[in-house]
Formats: sequence, structure tokens, C-alpha cells
Amino acid sequence: MKTRRQFLSGMISAVLSGVPALALADTADGKKLMTLSPGKGDDKILYKYVCPMHPQIVRDHPGTCPICGMTLVKQAFKASEEAPKIFAGQGGASGTKQGFAIRTTKVQKTTLWKYIPTFGKVVADESKAVHIHPRASGWISDLAVRSNGESIKKGQLLYRIYSPEIVSAEQDLLLAVQNRKRIGRSADSLVQSAEIRLSLLGLDNSVIRKIEKTGKTINQVPIYAPQDGVVSSLIVQDGMYVQPQTELMSVADLSSVWIEAEVMPLQQSWIKDGLTADISTEAYPSRKWEGVIDYIYPVTDVASQALKVRLPVENKDLALKPNMFVNVAIYGGPKHNTLAIPLSAVIDDGHEKRVVKELDNGEFQVVKVVTGMETQGIVEIYSGLDEGDRIVVSGQFLLDSESQIQSNLRKLMSTSSASEKPAHTDHQH
Repeated sequence: MKTRRQFLSGMISAVLSGVPALALADTADGKKLMTLSPGKGDDKILYKYVCPMHPQIVRDHPGTCPICGMTLVKQAFKASEEAPKIFAGQGGASGTKQGFAIRTTKVQKTTLWKYIPTFGKVVADESKAVHIHPRASGWISDLAVRSNGESIKKGQLLYRIYSPEIVSAEQDLLLAVQNRKRIGRSADSLVQSAEIRLSLLGLDNSVIRKIEKTGKTINQVPIYAPQDGVVSSLIVQDGMYVQPQTELMSVADLSSVWIEAEVMPLQQSWIKDGLTADISTEAYPSRKWEGVIDYIYPVTDVASQALKVRLPVENKDLALKPNMFVNVAIYGGPKHNTLAIPLSAVIDDGHEKRVVKELDNGEFQVVKVVTGMETQGIVEIYSGLDEGDRIVVSGQFLLDSESQIQSNLRKLMSTSSASEKPAHTDHQH
């Protein structure tokens, strides 16, 4: 005796793997009811991993959804060794489709727009970041920067340093200047060498000119900011002894920033340099920025398998802050005259992709397909279907999560629980 609950359970198993055939049987009141035909092998428990948001994504192993990146949820299903096959007897196909919300659509050619809605993060432009190191060992004093995040201007005092090595180099410069006064232009090379040495030790040209003009050494040498920017990685305090390998701070120029956007596996095949993108953020709902992909990172994320791309963006008013999340829409242009179907119609178990095709005689047949580009809920079909074929897009995908499956079962069974009668076990093909 077969009930609607048994039908639904069998239907779910049929989507994922080989199951017994489904056929229409006569009920006592003459109506058609879809039932399970017995398989050749005994049922066994089959474990699959399903995306809670995209139930057509099914895997044999743990992982993440290639569409949204969510962790796949483990589900248990009954499976048999026989291949899936679904039948609808004469006169009963329409009623069955209405009763179980089975919807079909026609395979047709269309224009696919290469479009990826995704997210990204604002990071500092590494090509415009300067790392501040002392050029000689010494002691810090008069530190003008006190915390990370401070904005500074080019030429602003950062700190002063007393370094015996620098003082010694200053004395060498003064000695070379005195020799030039005594022996003339023949000592110019010695003066230039002493100036270059002080420049390499981090002294500004104005400081070197002052030493030559006054004829006196500067014990606490001022060090100035090399560019406009925001201070980060500040580790130094007044009175600290530092060495050349010590990074005192970093200065990042935020007048332009990078947007690092995530591209999931299903869209990675057509990503390339030069594609344009619109960028927006909830912090400034009325504003939009435009960027162009200038670099595609060579590795993917271990957990989500997302590919990271980089988009430089002008940020003159410093509205975009590092670590701010943004919405990114990447555009790749149209692909005309493409055979395509809804992405929700594809059953993907990690090894192959299948769809359920409606045949002319009222039967449904599971067929393998090879898919291509996916965008905005539409997927390109390379093989397995022809233009004009009808495929099932709703009704066999009752996999969302364990709670959603139970909810769908109760909803579909409640409409007929009062009037449902036992079905005969004889099959009618």
C-alpha cells in the first residue's frame, strides 16, 4: 500500500541517486496516484552533503557551496542500485504534476549576461605603503605619532633619534667641508661622499644643509614623513632603543585603495583582467565607485574555494576605509544565442550533472548534461538537451535542509490526509 508520504520519500531519493521506478496506480475512487515500483536491490542508507540555500548542489563529501560558499549539510537518504526512472501513466500526468507542484519549462536559446554579484573588502594599496625603519641604531625621542590611524602629511616630523653612527657621519661631513675650504674644489668628491652617506642614514637634505651652514653636528636628528598617509603598525615609544631591522611604523597612502573581491567557482571560468565592476557600501548608500580588475590572485581560498580579484579604486575623500566590506558587481558583457536553462533544474552530485526531461508520452527521463557559464540563476547547456525540450524545474528538489524537508512533507500531505484512500499495488504503465 503506497501513500503520498512514501511517494515523496522515494522522489527525494530519486533525485540524488538510483531508485526504483515511479508509476501511476489506480485508487479506489478511480483517481491516479504515483507509486514506487520495487527495485532489484535492497534499499540502503546513502549520505550526501547538500547546500541549505541551493539544494541542487549535492556532494559525496564535505565542502562548501560553489555558488554561495555556505558549508554543505550532511543528509541521509534511501538508495537502491537501480538507475532513476520516472513514469506517468496515460491520463494521469497533468493531475500528478498539479498535485505535487511539478513545473516544467522549455529549453531555449537566449542571451546570457556575464554578471557576478559578490562582496569584497577594502585594503590599503600596498604599492603606496611605506615602512619606516631607522637607518642606524639609536634612541628615540620627541615621538610625534602616538597611535595607529593618525593622519600625517608629507614632511611632518615623525620622531628624533640619537645615533652615535649618525653623529660620526656628521663629523666626517664637517671635516670634508673644512678640507674643501683649505685645498679648494679638489675636495668636492669627499664632501659629496659624506652627504650621500648621511642621506642613506635617513637625514633629510634640509638637515644636511643646516649642518654644513652652521658647522655643528645635530645630536638628535629629526626624521620626517616621506608621504601623506595613515599610520599603522606603530610599535615605537619615546626612549626606546631601536635598530635598522626594527619596523617603527607604516604609512599607507589611502588616496587610492584596493578592493579585493571574492569570485565563487561557478563564475571563475570567464574572469579576466580588464573587466569593470560597480562598488557600493551600506555606509554610503547613495554613492557608487567604479573599478577595473587589474590582478587575479593565483590561489583560491582553502575553505570556500573562492578566487580573489583586485580592483584599484580612487579614494580622494578617504570615504573607503581599510577592512570595510563592500558590494561588488562584476560585468563581463553578453553571450548571444546560447542554449540555457534555469540553474535550479540542474542536479549536481559532484560527479555529474543531470536534469529531468519530460517526454512526449508523459514520461520523465533523467538525462546527463554538460553545463557552461552560469549567471543570474541561468546556466548554459553544452550537451544533453536540445532546443525545445521540456525539463522539470520544480517538484523534485525537496532538499533544502532536514527541517525544510519535513515542512514540505507535512504541507503536501495535509491537503489530502482527510480523503486519502489506500492505493492498489498493481502498476499501470
